[in-house]
Amino acid sequence: MANLTNDTGLVDLINAGAGVGQNTEGIAIKAFIVNLATYLVQDRLRVEAIPTNLLKWLQRILTIKDEELKAKCGLDGYFFIRLVRAMILIFVPLMCIIVSILLPLNYHGGRDNRAVEIGGRYVASNVTGLDTLSWQNVAPDKTNRYWAHLVCAMLAISWTLYRIYREKLNFIDVRQRFLTSPEHRLKASARTVLITNIPNEYRKKDALEALFDVFVDNDDRSKLTIWMNRDYGLLKSLAAHRQKLRHTLEKAELRLLRLVNKERQKNQGVASPKREGESTPDQPHTPAYDTPKDSELDSLSIISAAFDNDSARETELWRKYLKPSKAGRISLVQDKNRGWKPVSMIKFWSRGERTVPKIAWLRSEIARLTVKIDELLEDLDDDARFKQQNSAFVQFDRQMAAHMACSLVSHQKPGRMSPRYLEVAPHEVLWQNMGLTSRGRLIRICFALLLFATILFLWGLPVTFLGFLSQLGSLRSSTKWLHWLRHWPSWIISIISGPLNSILLALFIQLVVPALLRKLAVLVGTPTRTRRELVTQGFYFTFLFFELVLVTSISSGVVTIIPTIIANPVNIPTILATNLPKAANYFFNYLIIQALGWGGSVLFQYLRVLYITTIWPWFTQTPRQEAWLQTTIPHQMWANVYSLNTNYAVIGLIYCVISPLMLVFVSMVFALFWVAYRHNYYYVQRNKIDTHGLLFNNAISQLFTGIYVLEVLLIGLFFLVRDSRNNAACKSQAIIMIVILILTAIFHIVMESHLRPLYEFLPVSLEDSAVEAEQRLALLHESNATSPTTLAPGPETSDSNRLATPRSETMSDVVTAANARSTLSLLKTQITARISKFQARLPESIYKSRRRQLADQIAASIAGYPDELSDLTPEEREAELKAAFQDPVTREPAPVIWLPQDEAGCSDDAIKQVQGYGRLLQYSNAGAYLTRTGKCEVVQPAPD
Repeated sequence: MANLTNDTGLVDLINAGAGVGQNTEGIAIKAFIVNLATYLVQDRLRVEAIPTNLLKWLQRILTIKDEELKAKCGLDGYFFIRLVRAMILIFVPLMCIIVSILLPLNYHGGRDNRAVEIGGRYVASNVTGLDTLSWQNVAPDKTNRYWAHLVCAMLAISWTLYRIYREKLNFIDVRQRFLTSPEHRLKASARTVLITNIPNEYRKKDALEALFDVFVDNDDRSKLTIWMNRDYGLLKSLAAHRQKLRHTLEKAELRLLRLVNKERQKNQGVASPKREGESTPDQPHTPAYDTPKDSELDSLSIISAAFDNDSARETELWRKYLKPSKAGRISLVQDKNRGWKPVSMIKFWSRGERTVPKIAWLRSEIARLTVKIDELLEDLDDDARFKQQNSAFVQFDRQMAAHMACSLVSHQKPGRMSPRYLEVAPHEVLWQNMGLTSRGRLIRICFALLLFATILFLWGLPVTFLGFLSQLGSLRSSTKWLHWLRHWPSWIISIISGPLNSILLALFIQLVVPALLRKLAVLVGTPTRTRRELVTQGFYFTFLFFELVLVTSISSGVVTIIPTIIANPVNIPTILATNLPKAANYFFNYLIIQALGWGGSVLFQYLRVLYITTIWPWFTQTPRQEAWLQTTIPHQMWANVYSLNTNYAVIGLIYCVISPLMLVFVSMVFALFWVAYRHNYYYVQRNKIDTHGLLFNNAISQLFTGIYVLEVLLIGLFFLVRDSRNNAACKSQAIIMIVILILTAIFHIVMESHLRPLYEFLPVSLEDSAVEAEQRLALLHESNATSPTTLAPGPETSDSNRLATPRSETMSDVVTAANARSTLSLLKTQITARISKFQARLPESIYKSRRRQLADQIAASIAGYPDELSDLTPEEREAELKAAFQDPVTREPAPVIWLPQDEAGCSDDAIKQVQGYGRLLQYSNAGAYLTRTGKCEVVQPAPD
């Protein structure tokens, strides 16, 4: 791994040169291109450096293969790029045909800015600017030109329906091939079904085994693994409180270290970087505590004694540099159980009975909570303490058995043991929704829909105002109380009603709304994060359609004609037909802002650069926070991007005939997005949530919204068209559009009825081919295992060799929470030992000349850390699978207080001070360093 030449340190994640020799091969930040995936991911997920030449980079982006995208960014990333590609295939051909036909017909001999005769009366048209290229510019004496609009509409609708059908067929094929691949069938989620609303008589493992053993060979119940969910609310609250106290303690300890560091430099002067031969602090401490068990000594007595010693100790190293008043103190009162707790801020009149160092009290509280949590962990399977919930995970021996169990009706009563969910990954489970009943879920859905309607109304008010603002140029000349704006320069009005208005609209609908709707999706009762994204997608697309398309179109298209209608109510049809299509002009600015703003953010990541360089340093305090920033790659919230891009496509479909120029803007937006997102998902982001393409299928189905609105809008506009005699001139076109609307609905219903069963469940016909693929892979592994180079597997053993290793005979088959905790503890120890060689201590304080080593060490730590089943040995994989669907709180590790090493040695002294707590409180300063400027630098993830 090449060293870095950049001297700005590990914080330069945004630099494409960070880690893995990217300075010599990648594009640096001065080129504004980010490629985190070459650095902060496991070895198998790493990609090559970005070519330094811009043309070579573009060539690489254009030639990335589909299989590479699937491997690096998952099916959702691949299908999103496929969605953008599908939009290009829809809109670019339509642009070439419709624009070349309709633009000349709309422009030549149109209404323009002159009076036209309608029914013997002259009506002012006032069609200017881009409106001369749209529907409303066709003159009353040339209404036969609307036949071309009908033909173009039929072409657009038929071509879009054809592409929708083709994309759905491709989606089914790709999804089925992925789900039946040997690598995916290895995962626990491929064979596991989440069952909810389980009646009381089936809330036992024996009852569920008797019910589902029909789906395994010979009714062998040993091939079923069942996890009954329990309510661990008390355990979760204690663990959350302990984490909060851990964070507070780390901040308090770090504050003390920084004060010492500052005072030490003030007394000695700001020393230059260490030279050879200078002394260095002691080696980092990650002590292995060897204290008596609880049966020999009472843990609470140990904590009390350690707390008293901590409170009375006056030999801490920091006292050489600071006054005792510099360390925080806290007032305590005794509770009913004769324990000590802080004085309540609400009861300001109460006085503390004892004042102790804040750090000493935090240490004792964390140790006390650890004792309570350990006591609860001993009884994880106790029905009296932890009540069973009405849901369970059932794991089968074959993938097809799981699909059959999920697709068939499980109970004779309606709503019982339903809904059921497939492809549930353990890290995606929303455990707080595991105990919902049917009634509770129904109440939640009604309440969530009420809140959603409220959001639509509240956001509709500012969006309506922005729609009015987009027509400021027309309003100031037609509205009396805005006459004072007539003296403003036209360019100011254009900026306010154009780019500024579009930016404000984008902020209103993209900043806060997705997070709120995601909370609503959790409130509805979604059991997993993938289902949460699917529900959020539906909410967000509906929100965008109503607020961005309907409200904006109506407010920006109707507001300018209200005074005209009041003054001349006789010509309402003509006025509506002329002015309603003007709303398209509003979306021209919006699409340009989205293409430049959102597309630039995706490609250049300037928002993340701003966050890391400007905002985050003000909030980063502890090594844990710094490690989180350094080791976390941004992941995509799929519902956001799918809904936004589907909405762009809907806008393009609605206005493709009314304002053909819209096709040019939409095509340019999707072309830019196609390049930007291919780079982003290949070089930058890695995603934890994957619906395996279900978001793509929903997005393709949502395109029907644009088609239906286009058809209804054209029916209305055709009926509104008047010729020079003031007669309805396009009744025939309107009737034909009604027929097309009915045919579209029939096509939609028939297509969905035929394809819907294949969206989520696998057909039985694929089982044989999937088994054959597994057998071929097993033969390949056996042949590799017999080669001399694979007889002694080690940490660098390939995935193939790990797959071929026989299952451990000593692995326990008993699935309980206690057993899961013990097996995973052993697994964690083995993994930690595997990557410990990358966590070496730097022999000196960190200066700019040493920071390149930080980047290389943390990159090596992450590269060696296993995060997939294929990264583990069969014994580790078996332990992981057996404990996969236990609530994570049952595996909550005891916290390790992570401090940075400092030149004064105060962190080493703190570690010695807490040894009296034994295993109940652990400190470590391995892999974290405090610079002379008081900044934390890390070379590894947090030790716990």
